[in-house]
Amino acid sequence: MKSLGETPNPLSPRQAQILCLLAHGYRLGEVALHLGISDSAVNLYLSNTRQKFGMKTNEQCLALAVHNGWLKQNCLSRSLDKAR
Repeated sequence: MKSLGETPNPLSPRQAQILCLLAHGYRLGEVALHLGISDSAVNLYLSNTRQKFGMKTNEQCLALAVHNGWLKQNCLSRSLDKAR
């Protein structure tokens, strides 16, 4: 059940996935490699996310998503294996 002030999650599953990986310290190329998509696809997802929120940086989008609880709790608490 939603609380009165809760904002619905506007992120697509892929946008949330990418922001989650960024939250864990992945660089853009590592995100692409981990998800099996191109670097340009990652950049496009992030560009669309910045545009959706009217933000200038990926970090601003990430902060907004964390603040509003749009990233799943296990995204922020679990340890992900980095592909290095």
